[in-house]
Amino acid sequence: MRKIRILLLVALVGAIAGIAVPNAKALGFEDEPCPPQPQLKVCHPDAEVGKSYSLPIKGKGGCTPDSIRYDIVGGAPPPGLTVSSSNASVSGVPTQAGTFQFWLQVTDIPQWQGGASWCQDDKQSQWQFQITVVQGIQIQQRQATLSTAQLTVPYNLQFTATGGTPTWSVSSGALPAGLTLDSSSGLLSGTPTGGGDFTFKITATSGSRSDTQTYNLSVVEPLKVVRPAASSAEIGLPFSIVVKATGGRAPYTWSATGLPSGFTLDAATGVISGIPSVLSSALVKVTVTDALGLTNTLDVSLPVAAKLAIKKGALPTAKVGSLYSARLVTIGGFGPFKWTIGPRLSGVSRFAGLPPGIKLNPNTGRLSGVARRAGTYRFRIQAIDKLGGRSSLVFVLKVRG
Repeated sequence: MRKIRILLLVALVGAIAGIAVPNAKALGFEDEPCPPQPQLKVCHPDAEVGKSYSLPIKGKGGCTPDSIRYDIVGGAPPPGLTVSSSNASVSGVPTQAGTFQFWLQVTDIPQWQGGASWCQDDKQSQWQFQITVVQGIQIQQRQATLSTAQLTVPYNLQFTATGGTPTWSVSSGALPAGLTLDSSSGLLSGTPTGGGDFTFKITATSGSRSDTQTYNLSVVEPLKVVRPAASSAEIGLPFSIVVKATGGRAPYTWSATGLPSGFTLDAATGVISGIPSVLSSALVKVTVTDALGLTNTLDVSLPVAAKLAIKKGALPTAKVGSLYSARLVTIGGFGPFKWTIGPRLSGVSRFAGLPPGIKLNPNTGRLSGVARRAGTYRFRIQAIDKLGGRSSLVFVLKVRG
């Protein structure tokens, strides 16, 4: 009775105002894009697993297109697809192959439920729909950026697909010079001959089904750690060496394993530095990683020697007028060594320094000559190695008459 009173009131107001009240049309669904069958709409095209799908299902009749609601009242659309309650569009990405049927109900939204002010209908109509989801062809390599290729280095990348045995093609763009795509196996291989950044599309096709993916591939000079010049370290002395790389794409990131105690590696600059504290014959593995993810490793020899010291010991006695020779010996450090007579010893006024006629070879550390005057001589000897390490020691040389 309430609906009838409202309808009469709306009709009366319309008549008084001289306005025609619209009539609701019979509810239903458009035949397209689905060919009509009795109570069954078989919708095409088929959907494919993993592919974005969109299909508008249009209702017709009712009060107005804005006063219609759509509901699933039986069955279900394919997994991954949803039906909009406002316009009945089916959309999403199917996740399962098969044939799926579902019932859609279209319902007028009357004025008292928020519909058009003149709409007094709450009629309904139901239709059954069917969507077939095929397995489809899907390329498994979904990443946009492929592994980096290096000039003159053989490159191999196997493309694969699910849903069939497709043929493969480059459908857009161009491969780097030296690389080819096998149309039957999907193997991208060859030896790049030109550097640069390349963008291309790969398509896998099986019958009427296909899948296309866009890829980026960079070709660079081979990444390589440059072997540094031979270097040595000494306990207690500051040490620094720069390890460099060529090829790849900067910036580089550095890492190392097996560094001797006291050393660190700067990850940004490749500088190995520090003050070693223990002996070592380390073979350090230095690895560089470039901006594209390429890596290269080199074994770098980094020996650490003991701190330089002059070996203690009594010098043989010399005799006036006779040929004399004695060689001083070092412990630790790195040669070659430079030998010098140190500062004059304090408190020694006589017989300080080398005996007359005896000299020190600065390159070999050998004392030699013919002593000309008897006495007991005291003097300081200093040794300097190639790393700047220093050691000094006081010696006594007796000369008999």
